[in-house]
Amino acid sequence: MKYDVSQIKLRNIPDLEQLEHGKCCRTYVYCFIKPLPEQNVIDQIANSLEKKFICSKEVYEIPEDVEICASIFMERSQDEEARVRVLTDQPEEVCVYIFGIHTLPRKIEERFGIIQSIQGQQRESWITDRQ
Repeated sequence: MKYDVSQIKLRNIPDLEQLEHGKCCRTYVYCFIKPLPEQNVIDQIANSLEKKFICSKEVYEIPEDVEICASIFMERSQDEEARVRVLTDQPEEVCVYIFGIHTLPRKIEERFGIIQSIQGQQRESWITDRQ
C-alpha cells in the first residue's frame, strides 16, 4: 500500500493533566451540530462509555494481570458544546490514549449526534467514515 502526505491528519491533542494520587486525564472540547441533552442524561451516557483494559501478565511479562480503566466525564458547557474528560487512575497507557483519540469520538457521536469539531478541528480530522 502506498501512502502520501495527504493521508496524514494532525490532531490537536490536549495536554495530559497530572492529578492527585497518580491519576491523570485529557480534556477534549467537542462541538456538536445539534443541542446536547440535559446534564443528567449526559452523565448517564458518559458513564456507559467507561472502558476497561486488561494487560495480561503473559503478554507483558508482569507479575499479575493489570486492569486499566478509562472513565469518561462530560460537562455541557453550551447547548452544542461539551468538555469530555478521559480520566485514568494510573499513568496514561497507550490503550487509554488510543481509546481517547480514536474509539471514543465515534462512540460519542453514536450517542449524541454528529460532531462538528473536536479541539477546534473539523470532524474529518478525528473521525473517518471508513471502518
